[in-house]
Amino acid sequence: MTFSLTLRLAHWIMAMLMLGMVVTGLMYFWEVNGKQAIAAHQVMGQLLIVALVWRLVAKIRSPRPIHAEHAAWERALSGVVQVALYGLMVAFMITGYVSASAYTTNSLLFPVDIGFARSAAGEAFLETHYMLKWVLLGLLSLHIAGALKHHFIDRDNTLKSIWFAQKGE
Repeated sequence: MTFSLTLRLAHWIMAMLMLGMVVTGLMYFWEVNGKQAIAAHQVMGQLLIVALVWRLVAKIRSPRPIHAEHAAWERALSGVVQVALYGLMVAFMITGYVSASAYTTNSLLFPVDIGFARSAAGEAFLETHYMLKWVLLGLLSLHIAGALKHHFIDRDNTLKSIWFAQKGE
């Protein structure tokens, strides 16, 4: 069984947006095209919010493939990582949105109050955003490592279930 086309699209669109967020975040950090980099980062972040909502709605409406060939511990770990990734992405997006609202000129459609964004609480959001990137990187690495393990070591259909080249479609 494979994921629905909607879930596959949402998965890979989110992956590409997240990669773009990493690149633009690093560009801003390294002061390469600073204003353009942060504007692109903010636009992609907003697109990522839309993609995450789209994916969550699709996930609720579509059955998840059951990989009965996986050991119980693998299915349990997969579930924990998936839930943690969704929760972390939501937290990461909220902290990033509040942090971006502190800029006088930003690319946000609905920035939060600049007074709040620049307050001590807003600074806490920014610090949390910076800290969460390491947790998100760790969870994404675990997610990718699991997919590669299933593809190259177990040689099962786990990675193929989220990919586009599906037999019979």
